[in-house]
Amino acid sequence: MTYSLCRACKRTALVLLLPLFLATAGARATSFFYQFTNVFAGTRPEGSPAWVSALFSDVTPGTVQLKISADALTGGEFLSAMFFNLDPSLKPTKLIFSYVSGSGGFTLPTIKEGANRFNADGQGKYDIDFTFSQNAAHEFTGNDYVVYDITSSAFTLTASDFDVLSTAAGGCSGLLAAAEISDIPGKCNSTGAGWVAPAGLSPVPEPHAFALLALGGGFCAAGCWRRIFTGRI
Repeated sequence: MTYSLCRACKRTALVLLLPLFLATAGARATSFFYQFTNVFAGTRPEGSPAWVSALFSDVTPGTVQLKISADALTGGEFLSAMFFNLDPSLKPTKLIFSYVSGSGGFTLPTIKEGANRFNADGQGKYDIDFTFSQNAAHEFTGNDYVVYDITSSAFTLTASDFDVLSTAAGGCSGLLAAAEISDIPGKCNSTGAGWVAPAGLSPVPEPHAFALLALGGGFCAAGCWRRIFTGRI
C-alpha cells in the first residue's frame, strides 16, 4: 500500500525548507573557505589537495575570524607564506590582527599589510602577507592551525571584504589568495617550493539549519504515520 504525503507534512516541509534556504544563502555571505588546490608555480606538493585552507567567518559585527589550517601537508612540507586581498575601498594598514588560538609547536607568523604591496612568486599583487617560520623546529606543518580575529577601528569589517581578486602581475590573472609550500620532496634528495591557490570560494552551510530540517522531518514522519493508522490524512 502506498500513501501520498499528508497535507500537514507538506506544510511542515515548506516551513522547514524556507529557513534552511535562507540560512544557507546567509552562510555564503558570512562564512567561506579558501581551499588551496591549484598549483600555479613551482613544484606540486605531495598528498591530496586541499593542502592548506583558510576559513573566513563573521563572528560579531565588525569582527572577522580567520583560521589557517595545514590540512594535507605530508613529510617535511610546511607552509611558509600565505597572501590575501582586501576590498580596494578599504585600507589594509587599518586592519588589527588578534591571536585567538593555535595548535602549538610553531612560531606565529609575521603579518604585514599594504595595498598591492606583496606578490606571490611575482604573480599577482596582494594586500596581506602571512610569513611563517622556516626554522625546522618552528615550522607550520601538517595538521597545524592558527586562528586570528581581524577588526578595524576605521571601518566595519565583514568576511566578504576578503573575497577579492588580486591585482594582475607577472602574467598571472587575479587570484583570490596564494600560498607557498616549502620542502616539497624532489629528485635526488632535493626539495622545492610550490605556489598554490584556491580554485574558488567554498561556502560553509550553517549546521543548525540542517539539524532543524532533520528534527522537523522526524516530527513530520511521526505525524504522518499517526494519521495513516488513524485514517486521518
